[in-house]
Amino acid sequence: MSEDKKCTFCPLPWNSINLRNNGDLRICCNTNSYSPQRGIMRKEDGTIYNAGRDDWNEARNAPILKEVRASMLKGEWHAECERCRQEEVNGIRSRREYEHDDWAKWFGNYIDYDKAASITAEDGTMEVDKQDINFVDIRYGNFCNLKCRMCGPTDSHQWYDDFVQLYDQTGYKDTHERIQLVKNAKGRWHTDQYDWFQNNNMYWHNFEKYAVNAHKLYIVGGEPLIIDEHTASLERIVASGNAPNMRLEYNTNLTMVPDKLIVLWEHFKEVRIGVSIDGIDDVFNYQRTPANFDSVYKNMLALDRNPRINLKGWFAYTVTPFNLFHFPEFMRWKLTVSGLTKFNPVLDARPIVSHHMCHSPKYYNVKVLPLELKQQVVAHYQTYIDWVNTTNLSDHVKRDFAKVLNGVVKFMLSEDYSEQHLAEFIRHTVKLDSIRGQNILDIVPQYKELFDAHNK
Repeated sequence: MSEDKKCTFCPLPWNSINLRNNGDLRICCNTNSYSPQRGIMRKEDGTIYNAGRDDWNEARNAPILKEVRASMLKGEWHAECERCRQEEVNGIRSRREYEHDDWAKWFGNYIDYDKAASITAEDGTMEVDKQDINFVDIRYGNFCNLKCRMCGPTDSHQWYDDFVQLYDQTGYKDTHERIQLVKNAKGRWHTDQYDWFQNNNMYWHNFEKYAVNAHKLYIVGGEPLIIDEHTASLERIVASGNAPNMRLEYNTNLTMVPDKLIVLWEHFKEVRIGVSIDGIDDVFNYQRTPANFDSVYKNMLALDRNPRINLKGWFAYTVTPFNLFHFPEFMRWKLTVSGLTKFNPVLDARPIVSHHMCHSPKYYNVKVLPLELKQQVVAHYQTYIDWVNTTNLSDHVKRDFAKVLNGVVKFMLSEDYSEQHLAEFIRHTVKLDSIRGQNILDIVPQYKELFDAHNK
């Protein structure tokens, strides 16, 4: 088989089950950014497969998933995979590439292109009894202690009050239906749409049948480290005896790390922690309100120095207009100040940061900036590239530093969203600043002219 036909192959449509915050099943988390169906897996009658209602194996031949597999085996990009395609053409490492390399390197029964083709019909139907569910992406609702700028009420219940004030409405469209917020007995905005996993026997049946024996769990939230059911799931895996064979992977804000979790992590083959950290000091605090950078940094240092956990850590830096100018400064901090050796360790040729672009909403995509500001970003980044080349850091670090920044620039310049979405970015930022008592110009002074023009 020619390499050209393998260029879009990803193992996830064959070896994974991926949950949304409300328990609905989707192809993978990246399909939420661009695709018309948001990756949601439906039955022939249009009903959505849900982790708390349906057997996971039955969902693996959902019509949309069969379409994606058929496209991959032809070497074509399916519309559901647009986020990875955009990142790859702009020189940014995609989720597809990460998963492909990760499974090839670390997992014994790797599902590669040839095996996938051998168990998949022309229409994308897979023989599920010939490929186990090796990977489960679990999202336990939207319980969170932060209300990050680029998130919203789907990802954090802390967003509810700000959402109502920001949009002057109490309902919003999620990928499955319109969500209506109501006041609970304590007078707080609430919805039960993300409580699906609580006291759900079918979910725990699926978990015991499939997840307990998987090779990797990817656990997100909300904020997973403060969710009781996440702790319960680890206890079940430890009790099963499979923990020494399993890698755990997290996206976490790492604001709180309960001692009980640290003890449980000691049982697992590897614990991978992607820290949602998008800058240092005030830049971080602004984008991830009400987090405090100093406390998160303290937690990172404690894990970095814990000899009992087989830790692999990285910075999950989400690039937005709020921290675009700050990005090279963050990488310099990582290399010269942080003292962290297990988070994106440069000694074994890891990338300096594991960044990803904010694709949606489009008014938080860096493509939204006007050309003159984009040109400032290009010049600013070149200053830091020039700096790194004067240091005694390794050639690998110097190349990666430039590659990361040049990839962001290429992505930023690849399209212009300013005409349609710049006014929306300014309007949302000003109003949310007012609600939260913040000021974008304290964080990105380069935007003074842009916002001053809006205020006139």
